[in-house]
Amino acid sequence: MRLFTVLVLAVFAGSIAGMLHSQWNLSGIREQLRPINSGSVSQFVGKFETDESAPVDGPIAVVVGSTEYDFGTMERRGVRTHTFVIRNDGTKPLALEKGETTCKCTLSSLASDEIDPGESVEVRLEWTAREVGPSLRFAQTADIITNDPNNRTIQLVVKGQIIQSVMPRPDVLTMNGLSSGEGITVKGKIFTYKEVEEPLQIVDITFLEDTPEDLIEITFVELTEEEVKKELRAYSGLEMTVKLAAGLPPGSFSFPVRLTTNLPDAPKVDVFLNGSVDTDITIFGKGYRASRESGSQHIGVLNLTPVSSEQGFETSINLVVKGAYRESVTFAVKEVDPASHLELSLGEPVSIGNGKTYHHRLTIKIRPDAKQISRRGGNLGMPARIVLSSTHPFVKEVSLEVLMSVTK
Repeated sequence: MRLFTVLVLAVFAGSIAGMLHSQWNLSGIREQLRPINSGSVSQFVGKFETDESAPVDGPIAVVVGSTEYDFGTMERRGVRTHTFVIRNDGTKPLALEKGETTCKCTLSSLASDEIDPGESVEVRLEWTAREVGPSLRFAQTADIITNDPNNRTIQLVVKGQIIQSVMPRPDVLTMNGLSSGEGITVKGKIFTYKEVEEPLQIVDITFLEDTPEDLIEITFVELTEEEVKKELRAYSGLEMTVKLAAGLPPGSFSFPVRLTTNLPDAPKVDVFLNGSVDTDITIFGKGYRASRESGSQHIGVLNLTPVSSEQGFETSINLVVKGAYRESVTFAVKEVDPASHLELSLGEPVSIGNGKTYHHRLTIKIRPDAKQISRRGGNLGMPARIVLSSTHPFVKEVSLEVLMSVTK
C-alpha cells in the first residue's frame, strides 16, 4: 500500500513539472511575437518609402487613361477612330516605333520619333467594320515599340460589336438570258431595321471592280408606310430601280454596287447585279463547233472532211441572228485565207419562228481543180480562216477557223 502511494505521488509531481516547463517555453514564444513599438515600425517604413521613391534615370512610357477603347456598336463598314495618348514620365527621351498591327487597323503617323520628358504624343487608330460572321464582336490591336526598359511594347486595343441595320432585299438582282442588243430593268428594295430620326436615303453610289458605270442607271423612291410594314421589323425603306443598257458582251457577269446611306455611322450596302448575256449571233451547221474566245469575235471552228482535188467540195452553215437588231443585221465577206481554195457566198436572210431569229446562209466551196493543201492545225498546217463583217452595233465581225485539206 505504501509503495502504491509513492508511485502516485511521483506521477503527480512529474505532471506538475512538465506543465511548468511548457509554460516557460510558450512565454518565450509570446515574447517573440509581441508587437514592436511604433517607433521601431516607423524606421522600417521610412526606409521602404525612400527606396521606392528613388527616381529612375531613363524614359518611362505611360498610356494616359487606358490601353483599350470600346467603340460599342458599329455599323458594318462604318469607320471609327480613337486617339490614344502616350506620355514620357521619365528623365530621358522616350523613343517610339510602330510595331505590328492587325490588318483592319490603321496606325496614324507619330508626331515625332522621340518624346522629351514630360511631353506626350497622340497615336490614332482607325477601324473599319468589314465583317459580319458567327461572332459579331471584334478586337483589333496595334503595337508601339518603346525604349522604356520596363515597358518595351505597348499594345493598344480597340474593340466593339458589329451590326447591320440596313439590308437589301434581295441582295442579288438576277438578269439571265439577255441579248447584247437589249437592255433590261429590274427592281429591289432597301430596308433599315433601326429607328432613326431621318428616313432612309442613299447619298452615294460606288461601282466596284469592273462594273460598267456607263451602262447602269440606279434610282430610288421612298416606300410607303404600308409597303414598309410588309417587311418584318423594318422602320423605313426605298425601292431601287436598276436599268441596264444594251451593250454588254456575251457571257456571264457579276457587277457589285456599294450604296452609302445617310444614317448614323453611314452604313453601306452591297448589291450584286448578276446575269448572263447571250450572243446575238451564232452559227449552226455540219462540222461546226462553237468555241468563243473571251474578249474576241472568234466564235468557233468548222471541221471539213478531206477533199479530193478531182471532185471538189461544197457545204453551208447558217448564221443565226436574234435580239433587238435581228431584222437589220447584214454580213459581208471581209477576209478569206486561203482565198485560192475557199469561195464564199451569202444568201438572203430568212425569218424563222415568226421573226424571233433571222438565218443567213453562208455557202463554202472548194473548186475541183484546187491544189493539194493541208490547213488542219498543228503539224498539219495553220488552220484556214474566214472573217465576216457585221452591221450589228456590238458585234462588228465574226471569225471562224476552218480545218481543211485537199488531197489527190
